Order: sequence, then structure tokens, then C-alpha cells
Amino acid sequence: MNKISKFFKVATFTAAALSAIPAVAATVLTYGEPGPNRGARAGATKWFAQEVDKRSGGDLKIDIMWGGALFKSNASRESIAAGVVDMGTIIPDYFPKEMVSASLTNLPFENLDPWVGLKANYDHMQSPEVIHSLAEQNLAFVTSYMLSSVIILCKGDAVRSIDDIRNKKIRGVGTFGKIFGDLGANLVSMSIYKAYQGLGNGLLDCSQGYMNATIALKQHEAADSLTKLNWGIYTGLGMYINKKSLTKLSPSQRKVLDEVGADFINHIGQNVVKADNRAEQLLTQGINGHKLEIISLPPEDSAKLYLASQSHISKWENEANKSDLDGKAMVENYKALLTKYSQERDLKGYPWTR
Repeated sequence: MNKISKFFKVATFTAAALSAIPAVAATVLTYGEPGPNRGARAGATKWFAQEVDKRSGGDLKIDIMWGGALFKSNASRESIAAGVVDMGTIIPDYFPKEMVSASLTNLPFENLDPWVGLKANYDHMQSPEVIHSLAEQNLAFVTSYMLSSVIILCKGDAVRSIDDIRNKKIRGVGTFGKIFGDLGANLVSMSIYKAYQGLGNGLLDCSQGYMNATIALKQHEAADSLTKLNWGIYTGLGMYINKKSLTKLSPSQRKVLDEVGADFINHIGQNVVKADNRAEQLLTQGINGHKLEIISLPPEDSAKLYLASQSHISKWENEANKSDLDGKAMVENYKALLTKYSQERDLKGYPWTR
């Protein structure tokens, strides 16, 4: 056998031997999402999964289960903690006692800037108190979502002042919903994902919502008006991971998850600003024949809403104290973070414009 034949024989054997070695399988994290596979939040979730895949070189992947396929919003905490999925979206207001530390940023503080709220919330969730509280539930925080400014959608008579809230059947959630009740609304317990039917069949007069989510959930089709309350934002919605699933990841995989989680804040902050502006434009112009009247609550009424919020912030402090947390200190720290990032925005602009 000549040298060339020997070379090809060895090369062929080597290639065959290498092909027989099994490829190392990527780690796949299952993700439970109660919302549909459309809209700004869905797009952001897919971006997160794609970035994790790309930055890990395919070593870590996220498989998203949409539309509450594995659990509904009010079962998300238990489902993720129990390992039904590795990761998922949790709305802390469904679990006021267990996730009191995470629900702070869903209170109506005087901030209407999505990016400022996201940055302040992200820092708050990295505090030792919050990390410890979540770890006791076999959970760990990954990153924050942003649902933008709170609005109210109505069928029939619109909300033009806070006096118009009285006696209306309103779907509300968290502290915002409780304050609607304080102002005389008849609160209806209903998921945001069922508000379309509620508005359509008369179970609801109005539903608490968020500008860009209105189109994603097609709720503009069942409503006549949208009122911008100019009253806080909802940032305490986030991605969480089962603590045991997290500890099974390699150091490099955990690093990727942390880095994408941090970058996600700027990504979704920019997207929410754009999506809200675009949604308002589309809803004003009309979508497939569905046109909403867009109303902005008068400043003096928004000020009254903030005033009504103070007692609920105090209640949150008391509930936090019952969970061995320093409620007052956490509130003051969060306010300081809002100020910090508002000043950074004013001085440097948004990160995507620098």
C-alpha cells in the first residue's frame, strides 16, 4: 500500500471514529408564559431566548410554552418552584404574601418612565433581602418585564375623571385595582386574558390594562375608549427560574443568563417606549374598523390617585415587616433608585441614544 492510500485509510478511520462520538447535548430550559405569542412582551421574550442561545454558542436554550399551556397566571409561582417548568413569568400581585418583596415596584410611585422603572426594579430585585426571600421558595429572579403605564379600557361610558370610576364594574389587579375599589368601583376578579370576553358580554364596564398590551390581547375590539391615568407604571412582572434548575447550570451558562438578563432591561425599555407610542397612534387611527377614543386624565385627578396610593404603600410596608423585611427602608431605597435613574436619563439620555 503506497503512502497516499495509507493516508486516506487513516483519514477515513479518523473521521469515522469522530462521527461515532456523541455530540454534547445543549441544556434546554422550559419556560412557561401565560400570555400569547404576539405583542411587545412576546417579542421581548423571544429576544431573550435567542440571545441566550447565541451567546452560549448553542450550549443553553430556552423552550417557551405560550398561552398558559402548562399553568395559568395564578399558579405560576407554585409551578415554577415545583419544577413543572424551569423558568417562567410571574406576576407577584397574584401572590401578595409569598412575593411581597417583589411586589413593591407594582405600587403607584410617581414615575411614568419605563426605562427608569425597569432599572430601579432590577436593582431592587438584586438586594439580599429579595434574593433570600425568593430562595426560600426555591426561586431566583432573572430579569424584569415592563407593562408600561397603567390605562383603563371601557365599553360604553368612558372614564374622564376619577368620579367616573364610581359604580363601574372594573377588572383591576394589585394596588391599582384596590384603589379603584376605594374610589367606589365594583371590582370584578378576572384575568387580563379574559377581559376581552368580559367587556364584550357586559361582565365588565372597564378593565385595567397597558397601552401596547391592548393590541396584543385584541382588547381594542371590545372597548370604546382608553383612558391614560398618568398614574405609575407596573414593573414587578418578571422572569424567574427554579433554584434547583439554576444550580444545575454550568458557571458559563449562569454567566450568560445573568448577562442577557441585565441587557434585557435596556432592550425592553426601548421597545416599550416605541411600542406604546406606536400602539397609541394605531388605536387613535383605528385598526380594522376598531377606533378608540383616547383620553388623558386631568393632572389634578392623577394627583388625587397618587394621594390615594399613599395608604397602600404604608400597608405594603406593614406586610413586608410581617415577613421580617424592613418595609420602610425598602420603599425609601426604591424611591432613591427612581431618582438615581431619572437623573442618569436627564444627564446622559437613554442608553440606546448614547
